[in-house]
Amino acid sequence: MPDLFNQSLTPAQLAERVGRMDQVAGARPFIFDEGPARGMRGIDVWTGSGLAFTVLPDRCLDIGSARLGGRPIAWESSTGPVSPERFDPDGFRWLRSFHGGLLTTCGLRHFGAPDTEDGETWGLHGRAAHLSAEKVAADCAWDGDVYRIRIRGHVREAEVFKPTLVLERTITTALGSRTIEVADRVTNAGYARSAAMLLYHVNLGWPLVSESSRLLVNVASVSGVTDFAESNIRTHCEFQPPTAGIEEMCYQIVPRAGDDGLARAAIVNPDLDGGLGVSVTWTLDTLPQMAEWKMMGQGTYVVGVEPMNCPFPPRDALRARGEMPELDPGESFETTVAIGLHRGTDELADLNATILGG
Repeated sequence: MPDLFNQSLTPAQLAERVGRMDQVAGARPFIFDEGPARGMRGIDVWTGSGLAFTVLPDRCLDIGSARLGGRPIAWESSTGPVSPERFDPDGFRWLRSFHGGLLTTCGLRHFGAPDTEDGETWGLHGRAAHLSAEKVAADCAWDGDVYRIRIRGHVREAEVFKPTLVLERTITTALGSRTIEVADRVTNAGYARSAAMLLYHVNLGWPLVSESSRLLVNVASVSGVTDFAESNIRTHCEFQPPTAGIEEMCYQIVPRAGDDGLARAAIVNPDLDGGLGVSVTWTLDTLPQMAEWKMMGQGTYVVGVEPMNCPFPPRDALRARGEMPELDPGESFETTVAIGLHRGTDELADLNATILGG
């Protein structure tokens, strides 16, 4: 039974108190009407727990803004939401429409820095985040005593004479929940073997991220992607106030699994609202790596927690090491990433023990 506003109510008892479920939880489609996002679809979701977020069907069913009790959780960039038609795929120009948000999908045939392989040029982080979903459906219904909110759709990365990959995504939450589950199935729908690279760019910002915050992750190994990051590796789990002129730092991490076989990482801030944390939990068998993106700059103040299915390119190096994920025609793989919000000292203590032990 859902726990709402310090009350545990049966579906029948809740029905006696509201005219329709949208009063406490639901999903409402809308269209952006101005600026660079004009004409783009959105779906606002709220759960009655204080969790509210926006799904973006025209941006790979990614998640834009997210709040808990009105407090922003996700980092949002200076670009704001941008429609996929404005995508510039060359080099690093992906950043011109990188709005951040709680989740940005990178892939499906490439992620990481711009690269070239077999005469094909790849821009930063690939095309996935700028692909519009089809067969989109939002469903809210009771499942026994659980009122589930589900958003589904298919995202197709296709090009004539190139491979075709299809991402089937289901985003699930529930009445009274502070967790968002993203379940994906990636299928090679073409007729040639294809790279199938996938990275979940979870972007967390102020006030969750501050000099009081820490990254919790059980690390098997960690290395800096750049010399500057490597020189600061001993403090990669710590953060600082916004700093003029600082470079971004990115770390490649191999996490250890918990007893349930899942990997976890979290940003926790014990000084915010009596303690607030955001955890990311994922299937380690299909997403064996993680990146930490740490940017402590002025106006770009963000930490990215990024489960991924292979290390960062160069692509030729991945192939040489046998680490390039690929799918044969008709072959698929499935992943699940859950983003959870945790409040209070007791929940943060439990989260710390779950991730780090003790």
